[in-house]
Amino acid sequence: MKRLTLLIGLFLLSIVQVFAQGAYQGRQDNYWAIGFQVNSMNYFGDLNPKNQYASTKLSFTRPGLFINATKRFGTNLRVRASLGYGRVTANDFQSSGNFSTENEVGLKKMARYGRNLHFRNDIKELAVVATYDFGKSYGRFYRRRAFSPYAMLGVAVFHHNPKAQAPDVASLADAGKWVALQPLGTEGQGKNGYNKKYSLIQPAVILGAGIRLRITDRIDISGEIGWRFLFTDYLDDVSGKYADLADLDTELARRMSDRSGEATDALSGKARDFAAITPTLGGLSPNYGGAPPYPNVAGQNNLSGYTRLGSYGLKGDVRGTGSSLEKDNYITAGFHLNYILASKRHPRYSGN
Repeated sequence: MKRLTLLIGLFLLSIVQVFAQGAYQGRQDNYWAIGFQVNSMNYFGDLNPKNQYASTKLSFTRPGLFINATKRFGTNLRVRASLGYGRVTANDFQSSGNFSTENEVGLKKMARYGRNLHFRNDIKELAVVATYDFGKSYGRFYRRRAFSPYAMLGVAVFHHNPKAQAPDVASLADAGKWVALQPLGTEGQGKNGYNKKYSLIQPAVILGAGIRLRITDRIDISGEIGWRFLFTDYLDDVSGKYADLADLDTELARRMSDRSGEATDALSGKARDFAAITPTLGGLSPNYGGAPPYPNVAGQNNLSGYTRLGSYGLKGDVRGTGSSLEKDNYITAGFHLNYILASKRHPRYSGN
């Protein structure tokens, strides 16, 4: 009988605890918070390969600034909407580094060196992200956890517009200026027999993680990194194969399509060492002759005044990955400062 009484008592106590916990959780502050993010932004794609995640060049890192509003739901979940701006950039001349022709990595770097493309792209992003805290916070906002690691998953839509600096050629009205690349159709986009032009408005999936620290009752600071997985390979205006230069409408489009024959890097003005890559490139294409850079081939790119390196610039030569599975992405990493919008703090004895 005593044992039965004890079991009934424990059962009733557990019920009381469940209801008490439920009532306590029912007084959660599902508050709003507003804030801003200061991020670094890095791009990975054809001009800065994804195998360089851990060793990306700091020279390609650019700042980004975002504003956000966050709604808390229950003990673990928050939903954040953000609007931000930032820039991504890369340059074949820089990302190729000190290449060697003795291994696959070195050959790929050499190929980027020969291609000699660069870009910058200003990103305007609108995102909605759900974050899940690995640790529950109960009660009013000032009772939230002091330290909260979290994971995040979300979606975004962004506007982009890749640009590059035009070569310093006297016949170009835009010589030396930054020009938008998408209207030029540098890979023949929009022409018969080529892909359609890519959109400047694109979706993205966001995946990331962070750590949130409570600074005061109303202020949190977070460190966070977020990957933007894209559905386009044209964040850098490079994806498929070279077009026949004769199919492109303007001299500017032709000059921006194939820059392998330029004697210098457009951004730094440094001279390019053709001799370092000619022996290897010489075995990749029969359509050249004489000293580099080589003249274009009669019958295809039969246009005077244009030069190229072997294996570059002819219709069908590889310009980017050319794979539908290889999409570009960009990463944001930085700090968030958020201020909680909630009713004033009640005295501790009020039971709130």
